[in-house]
Amino acid sequence: MADALSNLSRQLGDRYQIERELGRGGMGTVYLARDKRLDRPVALKVLPDEYAAEPDLRERFLRETRLAAGFSHPNIVPVFAIEESDAVLAFAMGFVEGESLSVRVARDGPLGRRDAVRLLQDVSYALAYAHGRGVVHRDIKPDNIMIERATGRALVMDFGIARAITPVADTRGLTRVGEVVGTPEYMSPEQAVGDPVDGRADLYSLGLVAWFALAGRTAVTGESTQRILVKQLTEKIPPLASVRSDLPATLCDVVDRCCEKEAEDRFPTAEAVVEALDAAQLATPDVPVAVRLVTPDLAAMSQRALLAAVLLVYGAVHIATTGKGNVLAIGLIVLATAWVGGMAALTELRRLRHIGYSVDELQRQMRVIQAERDEVRSARAIDGALVRRRRRRVIAASVILMSMLGVLYGLLQGKVKHGDANLTGTLELVTFFGGLLASALALTVLLSSPFRRPLSETLFRAVWLGAIGRWVLRLLGRSPLPVSSGNGALGRITSAASPAGSASPSAGVSAAAPMSHGATAMADGVTLNGVATDLHALRVRVDALESRMN
Repeated sequence: MADALSNLSRQLGDRYQIERELGRGGMGTVYLARDKRLDRPVALKVLPDEYAAEPDLRERFLRETRLAAGFSHPNIVPVFAIEESDAVLAFAMGFVEGESLSVRVARDGPLGRRDAVRLLQDVSYALAYAHGRGVVHRDIKPDNIMIERATGRALVMDFGIARAITPVADTRGLTRVGEVVGTPEYMSPEQAVGDPVDGRADLYSLGLVAWFALAGRTAVTGESTQRILVKQLTEKIPPLASVRSDLPATLCDVVDRCCEKEAEDRFPTAEAVVEALDAAQLATPDVPVAVRLVTPDLAAMSQRALLAAVLLVYGAVHIATTGKGNVLAIGLIVLATAWVGGMAALTELRRLRHIGYSVDELQRQMRVIQAERDEVRSARAIDGALVRRRRRRVIAASVILMSMLGVLYGLLQGKVKHGDANLTGTLELVTFFGGLLASALALTVLLSSPFRRPLSETLFRAVWLGAIGRWVLRLLGRSPLPVSSGNGALGRITSAASPAGSASPSAGVSAAAPMSHGATAMADGVTLNGVATDLHALRVRVDALESRMN
């Protein structure tokens, strides 16, 4: 492997430092490399030797890749450079810190509604951009869609590559067709028969990609390339609702329409797909990061508070009857942990209220988060591999629990039989505490199911999405906001607001909501004069930077 990388580095010259292989397939091998001139990571795709050797394929590849290199779109992996020599043909593209859609589904199972809608939107935007410039991808598939880890954004790669290396009339056999003109499992019927294609062929592939992402398996399969292509031509794609009954009918309709065999029956353009998603109101509003971060803290606080209440009540009864207050002391400790963790969450909620988030808006965004988690659990429930793994774990945990309980019962019975209730020997102590630990772990596996809503979420819904949460949020909006030691008013505001690009309507413009009381203060210690001062300081710094650049 090291020799192969060294040889490739020599063939490409001294511009790239090849670090490791990222993946390989019929279209070539992708390496992670560092561009020494610009000092940045790139994904270097090296095409098979035959494409570098055949002049016609080589010229077509270079022409179409240069066209794709002119693309500039946030949902398209950019092409930076083409590297060619007598022995190698490659191109450098942006390195996406994330994973392909196929890897994501293989690891986590089918996507939930929200993630699937965003996937459809992102890829449709990319296709609309390319189709508007006369480029049809012709190889849209899960492996060619990258999911950025930091943002969840979908990016399409290899634009123009499948088109570039497709001969006008390929008669070398169906096995080569699967490699040359697309991937059989995601190929449109018009591609399969060699007819001229337009952007609607990509929409058919996009429909099959969405079907795969939501069902967790490929819609069209077969024992050979020939059988798969025959199915693409003759068999109707199963309705998405037949495998995901929990999805909205409008989302299933969008995917099913993309999968129509006749191009005329599909959406006319990629823009029409986005419009259909918008019209059906399928896109879930983005929730600001601050709300996402505080939600699990509130759930944990609710769970600890409930546990503390149970322990305190039981401890009070126990101390009244026996005079021993051990349980009451434990309850006080749990209550203290709930208080310490909860104060930070409540402080953040108070900050959100004072920068303009209303009670209704906060509860709505919390409901969105809970709905997303329900969708994830619904998707897991139809993932056959995950269900089978869960079944095996339940069986194993049940066997361990019953065995350990039997061991503990036998140990204690033996001690009682001999009139000695104390554990004295090392073997007895190890057996007893080992059995308790194994039983606790097995019980945890049995109680924590990936398909059921945990207790913390149930408590969160009961408290924070109901009347109690509304009362607390209203109270926090009236309580004074502590003055922080940040860098002025602007720093305090942005610390709780959502980042650019994901803010909801209430996070920004609605920050003026607290001013309806007739005062000029936006929050305690945060005034319009302070904001103006900070903005003026920022303008001065920007002007100074621009003068240096000029």
